Amino acid sequence: MAAVIAVIGAVPVAPALAQDLRPESLTLHGGTYSPRCAEASAPRVEIAASGLVVSQGPRRLHTPVRMDSYTSFGSAPTSPIPEGYVVEFIGDDFSLYVFQDGRGMYVPLDGYVPQAEAVVGKAGMAARFGRCAQPRGR
Repeated sequence: MAAVIAVIGAVPVAPALAQDLRPESLTLHGGTYSPRCAEASAPRVEIAASGLVVSQGPRRLHTPVRMDSYTSFGSAPTSPIPEGYVVEFIGDDFSLYVFQDGRGMYVPLDGYVPQAEAVVGKAGMAARFGRCAQPRGR
């Protein structure tokens, strides 16, 4: 019995924390989002296995990403799901929501990540963070 307990106690816990983060969600919806993708000084949102990041210049907000959810607003027929909602990437300190419209995928900050205002300012909060071109093979 003691041997069984020792084996169970030796199982690593860290991989289980990110167990609900599906690689296909990152492939389909992860990457870099920005109001001005070609401009290096523009604010950016990064969605990657390494974490969720909102940045502009030296200012940065980061949290480990733990899971994704396609039903964050409820799955009942009466649930008020915002138009264009695709997926939520849930981190320890904040979450990022991906939406899609006729212009493509985007990540809104205003109303979803209030702490990002210290990084991107008021104008950045209201900006449309569209998905930037992804590297080939992604």
